[in-house]
Amino acid sequence: MINFNTYKTAKSIAAFACFSFSTVLSGNVQAQALPLIMTQATSNSSALCRSERQQNQVTLLNGMLEQADQYIALGRLDEASILLVRSLQTIRGMENSADKVTFIERVVGSLPPDIAYTSPLERLVRAVPTQSPQAALAVISAAYDTTQTVSSGYSASKTRTLTALANYATRIGQPDRSVNILGQALNASNLIQGAEFKTIALSNVAEAYINAGQANDAVPILARSLQFAQTITSSNPYRKANALERIASLYARINQVDRALQIVRSISISNYQSETVLTLVNRYSEAGQVDRALELLRTIASADRKAELLAMIAGRLTAQQPDRARQLYAEAVSTARSTQNAQAVVTIAVRYVEAGGLVAAAEETVQAIENAFVKAPAQGMMALFYAKAGQSDRADALLTQALATAATIGEASERNSAIQQLIEQAIQAGRYDVALRVAQTIQTGEAIPSDRVQVLMQIADRAIATDRYDAALEITNQIPSNFAGNRDPLLLKIARGLAEAGEFDRAQAIAQTPSLDQSFRPKTLAAIAAQILKVSGQIDPATVLFEQAIDLANAIEQPSTRAETLAAIAIEYLRINFTGDAPQLLNQAITVSQSIENPSDRTVLLRSIAEQLTAANYYQAALQIAQAIPDSTERIYSLNAAIEKAVNAGDLIAAAAGLNQLNDPVVKTRWLVTVADRYRQLGDRTQAATFLNQAFQTARTIPGAESRTITVRGGELPLTGEDDQDRGSFLAAIALRFAQINQVPQALQVAQVLQNRAVRQQLVQRIGCYR
Repeated sequence: MINFNTYKTAKSIAAFACFSFSTVLSGNVQAQALPLIMTQATSNSSALCRSERQQNQVTLLNGMLEQADQYIALGRLDEASILLVRSLQTIRGMENSADKVTFIERVVGSLPPDIAYTSPLERLVRAVPTQSPQAALAVISAAYDTTQTVSSGYSASKTRTLTALANYATRIGQPDRSVNILGQALNASNLIQGAEFKTIALSNVAEAYINAGQANDAVPILARSLQFAQTITSSNPYRKANALERIASLYARINQVDRALQIVRSISISNYQSETVLTLVNRYSEAGQVDRALELLRTIASADRKAELLAMIAGRLTAQQPDRARQLYAEAVSTARSTQNAQAVVTIAVRYVEAGGLVAAAEETVQAIENAFVKAPAQGMMALFYAKAGQSDRADALLTQALATAATIGEASERNSAIQQLIEQAIQAGRYDVALRVAQTIQTGEAIPSDRVQVLMQIADRAIATDRYDAALEITNQIPSNFAGNRDPLLLKIARGLAEAGEFDRAQAIAQTPSLDQSFRPKTLAAIAAQILKVSGQIDPATVLFEQAIDLANAIEQPSTRAETLAAIAIEYLRINFTGDAPQLLNQAITVSQSIENPSDRTVLLRSIAEQLTAANYYQAALQIAQAIPDSTERIYSLNAAIEKAVNAGDLIAAAAGLNQLNDPVVKTRWLVTVADRYRQLGDRTQAATFLNQAFQTARTIPGAESRTITVRGGELPLTGEDDQDRGSFLAAIALRFAQINQVPQALQVAQVLQNRAVRQQLVQRIGCYR
C-alpha cells in the first residue's frame, strides 16, 4: 500500500560511516536550531535531489492511477476523470524522459503491443454512457495535450498514443475529433526511423481512419505503409510477412479485395497460411462472386478451415442455387471427415445452418457421427435450430435423442461434460426451458439430488442475469424446499428483479413462499420495499412493507438469525440512501447480538455482518458493527477492512471516522499516512498536512526500539529482515511527505525526533531537495 523503507534505506547508507548516536529529542525543534538544519539540507548534490524528486513523482503517479482504477470499478467516473486529468497534468510537467513516456502510455494504454495491459482510460471509455461521454473526453483531451509535449526522440510512442486516443474518440462518438488527432499522429510518424516501425505505425493510423469511417483517408496511408513494408529486411521472413498480412487485412476491410489478394500473394514464404485469405473467401462469397471465392478457397491448406468456408458458402447458396449448395455442402462434409476430427464435422454442420442451410441436411451429417461425446451436444444444437425454425415436435424428438446419446457415454466425467454442454447451448440460445429439461435428467443415485440443485442454481442465475424472471422462477421452483439455503437467495433475486421492473404484486407473491428459513420473508419484503421507493417513489406502500419486514424480523427467536435479518433490512435502507433508518436497525442488531452468551459466536456473527456491509461499500455502517465485535483481533481486522475499502473508494471522511476507533498505533499511523497520501493526490495539501500531523503524534507512541528487525523464517536457516513499520520508518516517511507538500520546516521538525544521528542527517539531505 505505502512504502516506509525510507528510514531503512537511509540507515543502510549511513552504516558505512562512523557516526555517534544522539539522545532522543522530544517535542518540536527549537526555532534557533532550524537555520543550521536548513543549511545542512541545502548542501545536497543535484544528482541526489534529481533522483529523490523523480522517485517522488513516480510514487505519486502510481498512487493516482491506482485510485483512478478504484473509482472506475465503483462507477464513480467523474471522480476518476478528474484524477486522471490531474495525473496527466503532473506528467506534462515532467522533463522528457523514459519515465514520462511510460506514464503517458500507462494512462492511455499505448504500451508496445506485446504487453498485455488494460489502461484506466480504456476502462473509462468502456464505462461511460454513450449519450454522455464527457468524463472520457476530458481525459482524452488532457492526454492529447500532454502527448504533444513529448520530444521527437519518442516518435514511435507518440504515434501509438495519438492513434490510441483517436480510436477512443471514435468509440465515444467523436469521429471528427478522432480525425484531428490522427493528423497529428501522421505527423509524428514521419519522424519514426526504420521501415518495420514505420510500417506498423502507418498501418495503425490507417486502421484508426477506417474505424472513424474515413476509409478514403486510409487509402494513401496504406499505400505508404505498403511501400515501407516491401523494404523490410530481417533475418526472420515472418516479420515482413506479418506486416504485409496486416496491410492486406485492412484493404479487405475497406472492400479492396483484389488489392488485398495481390498483397497476400506477394508473400514469398512457402506454405505460408494467410488468415486474410479466409476473410477474402468470405468477402467474395458475400459479394456473390462464388467462383472467385471457390478458386481462392482451393489454395487453403487447412482442411478444417476449408471445410468450414465451403459449408458457409453452401448455406448462402441454398435458397437461390439449391443444387450447387448441396454439392458444396457434400464437399464440405467430405473434407471435414477427412480430418478424422468429429468436432470439425459438427462445426461445418452448424456453420452451414447459420449461413442459411437446411437443418435437415445438417442433422443428417450429425447423426452419422459415432463419437457419443461429440454427437450428443451436436444433436442438441440441431434441436435448438429446429426450435428456432418453429418445428417444436422435431426439436423435442431430437433433444430426447441427444439425452439418450449422452446416457450411453461410459466415462462419468465425459457424460457430465456433455450434459453441461447441452445446458450451456440452451442458455446461450435463451431457451431456459430446454436447459431445465436437460437438468431434470441429472441423477446422482443419492436420496438428495444435490448435483441437480447446483445445476438448477446455475441456470436460474443465468436467467436472472438476462432479466428472464419467469424462466428463473420456473427453474428455482424445481429446487426442493429442504434446500432453502440454495433456493431462497434465488427467490430473493427474482423478487427484487420483478420489483425493479415495476411488477410489485408478483414480487410480493414470491415473498409469501413457504420457507424453512425465518429470515427469507422479512429480507424479501424489505428488498421489495426498497425497489418500490426507488422505482415509483411510493412512500406509503414501501413503508408498510418495511414495517412488516421489521416486525417479522423481531419475531425471530434465534438471536443470531434475528440480528442478521435486521442488518439485512438496514442494507436495503442503505441501498436507497435512507441512511437515517439504517443506523437504528444496526444498533438493534448489535443489541440483539449481546444476548448471544458465547463471545466467539457473537464475534462470528458481527464480523459476518461487517463483511457484508463492507462488501456492499457501506463503510460507516460496517465501522458501526465492527466496533461491537468482542474479540479485539477480529475487531481490528473488521475495522481495517472497512477503512481499506473506504480509502480505496475515496471516501476519506468515512475512513477518518474509522481511524478514530483504532487503538493500535502502528495500524493507525499506517492509515493516517495513507489518507494523507490520498489527499495529496487530490491536490488538497491542507488536509494532507492535517493527517500527517496526526500521524506524527501517533507514530511517536509506537513502543519498542526505533529500528527493529523481524524474523521472517525460523528453524535451522532463519531469515530476518528490517521492520518497515517500526517507529523510525514511520517518522522518516512522515517527514518526507511534509517536504513533498512544501512544508519543509515541519518535515525537519519530524526528522529531528529520530535518534540515529547518521540516519537523521541523510533524511535532512533528502528533505532539502524539496526547498
